[in-house]
Amino acid sequence: MSRIVQLSDLVNIAAITWGIRSFDLSRSNPDTGSTQVAVLGPMRRTCAIVSNEREEDPEVIAQWRALQHALAGQVNRLAVWDFGNPEPRGTARGEWRAAARAPAGASSMVLDVSAGQNGRTLLIGDWIGVGQDSEGPARQLLHVQSSATVAANQLTVEFAPPLRASVPAGAPVLWDRPTCLMRRSSGDASWKATPGEWNPFEGGHSLDLMESWE
Repeated sequence: MSRIVQLSDLVNIAAITWGIRSFDLSRSNPDTGSTQVAVLGPMRRTCAIVSNEREEDPEVIAQWRALQHALAGQVNRLAVWDFGNPEPRGTARGEWRAAARAPAGASSMVLDVSAGQNGRTLLIGDWIGVGQDSEGPARQLLHVQSSATVAANQLTVEFAPPLRASVPAGAPVLWDRPTCLMRRSSGDASWKATPGEWNPFEGGHSLDLMESWE
């Protein structure tokens, strides 16, 4: 049975590459050059994570090995957040909840924000998460598309991509390490080790991932 794997803070990440995979079908008219695009499915986030090429800390080495085994190829999913931006650049904090139901397909929502946050901000490029307890399509990592300021204890947020599932009124909205769930793109895993008495090391761990809510 599939399970969700949490990423340990002890996993030392050398680099991470984010991407977006769109499932679009485009057609061009050879006579006029006009094009039409049909969206075949919702976009999915992609992510490539690599370790240090030369890691000498036995604890970090052990954590990477444990992660490779825990993912069980493409069976289990990893909860991935933006390691370079774990919390907003904006100053708004506290507890956030959906002020009203936001339907599937929405690209904005109004949040109720806990007291003491008026005048504080959420900035373009920040991340928020909805459905963070879900193992299905309701769990989503959303990119803030426009800066906003808290007023009257509310915050109006524009984001991308659109919601895959509705967000009920009162549902929590996470700003601290919001995640999406990703599977490996391949069932293979490998790494290299250089044993020996002097400065043994291990490295070359990598994960190529794509968002999966199935």
